[in-house]
Amino acid sequence: MAVITLSRQVGSGGDEIAEGVARRLALRLVGSEIINQAARQAGTPEVALAALDELGLLGVKPSRDDRERYAATVAEIIRGLADNGNVLLLGRGGQVVLQERPDVLHVRVIAPFPWRARRVAEQYQLPEGAAATQLQARDQARAAYVQQYHGRSADDPELYAMILNTSRLDPATAVEAICRAAIQLPTWQPKERS
Repeated sequence: MAVITLSRQVGSGGDEIAEGVARRLALRLVGSEIINQAARQAGTPEVALAALDELGLLGVKPSRDDRERYAATVAEIIRGLADNGNVLLLGRGGQVVLQERPDVLHVRVIAPFPWRARRVAEQYQLPEGAAATQLQARDQARAAYVQQYHGRSADDPELYAMILNTSRLDPATAVEAICRAAIQLPTWQPKERS
């Protein structure tokens, strides 16, 4: 059973890398759908909207009780997915929820801000200044999510076994590095796919 958490900065290529790792190792890739499942189970749909609305455009402000119920449900879902194994958990603070488990590989994908801003500008055909403004807002929202719901900084290097800088590594090399590390997990079982 393989379990990987992958935290990524916006524009770092982390989504592409996660997809490559999941495909290569035959892992289920689970990301934002955790939010919807948790919100349904906790009965807090407005928290799901707030969590998905990284830029705060919807102005949804869930109550403290709803946020706490949602956070507990997200953690419960993440633990259940990890218990079932063969999963790559994308974001949502999995690196904090599962930090004490030695059978989980925690990965962070980063890149310098200017590099990410250029990448986002190209990807969405935006002026670089607009991309930088959007990127800064999304970085702050993601940092706030992990801090608010899990009480930790997503940038804390102690949460991760690997931190990969994609301004220095191409996606294929990053995928290879993660796959090599994953097969070293004590609970490794799946066969790699090419």
